[in-house]
Amino acid sequence: MAQYQCESCNEPRDAPICPKCGADTKLRGDLPNASLEQLVERVSRNAAAAEAAPAQPPRGDDTRSRPSAIRPELVSVDSPRVAGADPVAPAAPAGIVGLDEFHALLDRGTKAVILCGASYSGKSEIASGYIRANSAYRGRAQNLTLRASLRSDYVLGATNPGEVWFQVIDNKRAFLDPSGEFYKWLSREERQRLGLTDDVTEANFQFVQRAVSALAGIIVVVDLTSTVDRRQQQPWRRQEEDLKFVLSALRWLRWDKEARPEAIGVSTNIAQRVSTLPRIDKRVLVLFSKADQLARLTNQTPLELARKRLPTLHGALMTHASRFRYDFCNTMVKTAQGDQAVDPCGVLLPMDWLLDDPLRWLPLQLPTSWIGGGR
Repeated sequence: MAQYQCESCNEPRDAPICPKCGADTKLRGDLPNASLEQLVERVSRNAAAAEAAPAQPPRGDDTRSRPSAIRPELVSVDSPRVAGADPVAPAAPAGIVGLDEFHALLDRGTKAVILCGASYSGKSEIASGYIRANSAYRGRAQNLTLRASLRSDYVLGATNPGEVWFQVIDNKRAFLDPSGEFYKWLSREERQRLGLTDDVTEANFQFVQRAVSALAGIIVVVDLTSTVDRRQQQPWRRQEEDLKFVLSALRWLRWDKEARPEAIGVSTNIAQRVSTLPRIDKRVLVLFSKADQLARLTNQTPLELARKRLPTLHGALMTHASRFRYDFCNTMVKTAQGDQAVDPCGVLLPMDWLLDDPLRWLPLQLPTSWIGGGR
């Protein structure tokens, strides 16, 4: 029986590429019944197609060149706009590349470790850095899946807009790395800048909604190099405000199962309901990424830095998370030739606290530097 179905002809095929029209094929039947190898193959083919697409200019919020992407249309001509905004404001994509395959893993009992952070904050590099550090220093080999297998020297680049990337950690858990654009749709400041005057909807949480129900942990990534103004007391205020809303939304998604009153809007519903719900019951790891540039910013410990320079984020964690900790890390360095992979720093021990049962006795906010990691 043919394992694939042509997405163009809609006829059964035996090959990943339709021999009749040359179009892509998809796995037949329900995705949860497909093997892990078939799931990985399907998304790998999508990533390969994106890699072969004509190069596009980099996005306006980053001057570095990045791999191009085949992406769903992000423009909505019906979106309300405010005076002075862009002529056409982007809206959240309707289809999410890779999400069905990740949901298939959840259906097989896999738990999700969700990475949260803005575009180019280093989420993908942290996930792959942990896998290769675990292999190099502990001999726990794990094949990098999907997009990672298409990159050389482990330089992943950002997750393409409109897709999620996932990396299997072990037979129980997997990293979920959504594109930073998904978090951008949730940012109040970013939505105002783009002219999206309407409130967020539950569709904006589609990329992470099921993962929150099958939660194993949360990784919050703060980019130390992305500051509003380093001379200010809170140079990372924009990231703090965005992550504060993300944490409250994750808490709301995990515990609030009641009907959502449409009249008051999702943001208002979260604000009114979240304080009545249990706090996030899984561990939350906050990683300050790109810490190789730390000397120019601070000589404080991770906990001291959070308390004194990121009070909004620290307050959000105290409010929404039961167990959390901070640490510094870096997996890449910037050179004249571009970003280059280096031995991951500050990744293994924090991840052990998040993932490994033998270290669950560690105190709530113990800085990793006390046991030989971080700075």
